[in-house]
Amino acid sequence: GLYGAMCGCTQHCAVVVAKNDVAAVRLAECYIVGLCHFMVGSGGLVVLGFHLPIGPCILGLAIIPISGLLLSGRKLSAALPDLVFGGIDTGLLAVPALAGGLASGIAGAVAGGVVGDALTDAIAGFFEGAIAEWLRAHGYVESREIVSTALGKMAGCLLGSGIAISAAILFGANLQNH
Repeated sequence: GLYGAMCGCTQHCAVVVAKNDVAAVRLAECYIVGLCHFMVGSGGLVVLGFHLPIGPCILGLAIIPISGLLLSGRKLSAALPDLVFGGIDTGLLAVPALAGGLASGIAGAVAGGVVGDALTDAIAGFFEGAIAEWLRAHGYVESREIVSTALGKMAGCLLGSGIAISAAILFGANLQNH
């Protein structure tokens, strides 16, 4: 049979490889994840370069990995544990990073991010595992494979941090560069 992987970009691109050709499948998966990675990274630089509202823009960037998931033929349900992990992990991580940055500048943001990451990985991992178990127990297909795991976590991180940063702005945090 054929294994098809497609992702949207300005040029239509599709990679179709034989399912039993593991190297070609891995290359196609690498291409999909890499393209989404490049697009999100570039989008982030544009947001910073043009001083756009960072919270809502990060939230909007989540469309890229979600689109990559769907265009590659994956179901969002397969990535649900990863979406939840990313949302909780990075959504909560934004809080100590913002607090550290507002209190102590760049060094505070780095310290808050590093310590916050260790704490939020454990919290998010607890929920990721619980959701994966619940999905399996209820007959949902939940898989750990390259594209759904990578793009699910990427989308979840963007959604969680976008919401957290947007909320911080709404509550009066001044995140403008000086």
